[in-house]
Amino acid sequence: MATVFVVQVKLSWGVEKEYLVANDVEPGLDHRYKTRENWQEVMVDALINVPVAPYLPDNSIQPPIATAKVSTVKAVDDSDEVVRGMQRTRSQFIMAAIWQKQTTAVNYNFLRHDYDQQSQAQIKADVDFWQNGHQHPEVVAQTKQAIQKQEERLAKQIEK
Repeated sequence: MATVFVVQVKLSWGVEKEYLVANDVEPGLDHRYKTRENWQEVMVDALINVPVAPYLPDNSIQPPIATAKVSTVKAVDDSDEVVRGMQRTRSQFIMAAIWQKQTTAVNYNFLRHDYDQQSQAQIKADVDFWQNGHQHPEVVAQTKQAIQKQEERLAKQIEK
């Protein structure tokens, strides 16, 4: 049995979801968990990239990515039924103490990674939302369409 970390995040359009922390972020978070009283502070209010649709069994098309804000983080046992099938965050995140002091351009440049154009547009809109409170309904609508398409692709692949 190992410890894994679950973050509750909020998306810029109001949806709240839970994710497992990315595999390559876990060791650092585990070290903090074992050595610090306030181990969660590195993640709480952080901006983090998350898949907002399922991955496909054949991995042919990546799901759309958005930048969410972490509400809470908790340590759970990896044998806990709750974590089975839970998606993982992506590795890109920026601590609240950092992103709140940087420009939206700097934060976006780090978070956009090498994602497709639609995901980059959503990430840019999300960073603007979290830093400046600006809504981007047209970008969110396109992301929601991409989510629906990905869910349809998944359904077709499961049928086979």
